[in-house]
Amino acid sequence: MKKAALSTAILTALVSTPSIAATVYKDGGTELKLGGRVEFRGDFIGSGGAEVDGSMKDKSRARLNLKGKTDIGNGLSAFGVYEAEQKTGTSAFDNRYMYAGINSDVGAFSVGRQDMAAVIISDMTDITEFSGVQQVIDASSDKQDSVFAYRGEFDALQIQATYQANSSDNQDKYGLSGLYSLPMGLDLGLAYSGGDIDKDNSEDQILGGIAYSLDNLYLAGSYSQGSLSDSEDFTAYELVASYKVSKFTIAGLYTYQQNDPNGAAKYDSTDGFELVGYYKLSSHFRTYLSYYMNQLDEEKNEEGKVTEGEDTLRLGVRYDF
Repeated sequence: MKKAALSTAILTALVSTPSIAATVYKDGGTELKLGGRVEFRGDFIGSGGAEVDGSMKDKSRARLNLKGKTDIGNGLSAFGVYEAEQKTGTSAFDNRYMYAGINSDVGAFSVGRQDMAAVIISDMTDITEFSGVQQVIDASSDKQDSVFAYRGEFDALQIQATYQANSSDNQDKYGLSGLYSLPMGLDLGLAYSGGDIDKDNSEDQILGGIAYSLDNLYLAGSYSQGSLSDSEDFTAYELVASYKVSKFTIAGLYTYQQNDPNGAAKYDSTDGFELVGYYKLSSHFRTYLSYYMNQLDEEKNEEGKVTEGEDTLRLGVRYDF
């Protein structure tokens, strides 16, 4: 892949922010972009499976990101990415992404807080408000500390490899993924992730994904299995569909994860359907309404309030800059 195209892919795809970020500085081979979002999210009925206290659970957030790149000659360019998030009712900013690296004709090499390799596959079905079940273990999750990454794109094939170093013994992680895009709109992806949890336990996950795009229609599915630890396995799958009509997009999701501990009965940790509608008034502003039908069995506390298994109705209003 050409260096300029790869540079664009790295700086826009690795952080889940819109491509409308403004260029605030460009001179002498150096470019700096500023972007982010402000998003109101209100959960009604339930939130995170628990019954909402009062009339609404406020899940609002704001994000700010900086992305820079500089031509350093000999076919190389350097880049840096930083993104922070602030949740409603707090004064602190959480560090989402913070990494730097080098682009070359053979790929991009970076180090810092960034996504593990499997995320490129889990993103195939992570398109709605309540999707994302495939980030089961840390070795396959986004926004991980101390990650060394290689990301390359060669015509229709994308390859990623990541290694997560850790200051504690027996906690390093790794991942390898590949995504192949066929001309007819079909994408096929496969990833393997693993690593140590501590000196006595390890985790691993094999993840496959398939997606199909045709005009305004998008269909995708992902399936994974692996180990949460040496004493507990899991199986997870996710199915999504979306269709866009003018400024309106409707999407549906089924998400599921079952855990299988040694010496105990299997149990569902995630099981639900989602129906969501997005209305995008412009490239900067959108609203949405989502209903998540939680299929887990309800659990209640001593006061009779649901602590697990409650549905969620989410209203969102989002501005991107």
